[in-house]
Amino acid sequence: MAGKSIAERLAGLEKPDEVSDSQEIWATIKSVMVVTRVLLFVAIIVISEIMEQYFFRGLSLSIWSLIIGIPLFILLSVAIISGDRKFDDSADEDQPSALKHPIRKRV
Repeated sequence: MAGKSIAERLAGLEKPDEVSDSQEIWATIKSVMVVTRVLLFVAIIVISEIMEQYFFRGLSLSIWSLIIGIPLFILLSVAIISGDRKFDDSADEDQPSALKHPIRKRV
């Protein structure tokens, strides 16, 4: 059971992908959203630690970063999950992803 040789792998790279334009666009948008989500998470932590002594409308800026940052984080996460569901054509409803009796199917 040897794996693919290097020549077979290089030949596989020359084949065009079976990815639609909408999936490629979603992959680009998703990568930007994921990076934004990570930066938002880091910004929430940094602002919470640094801005404790400054106040705005009776609350410290560290509390405001949590009030604004956590819903934004959740909104970005929901957008990523719903976009994955919408643009993922690899999951067919006709074929189940798990076998009911996997041991019986093995040969």
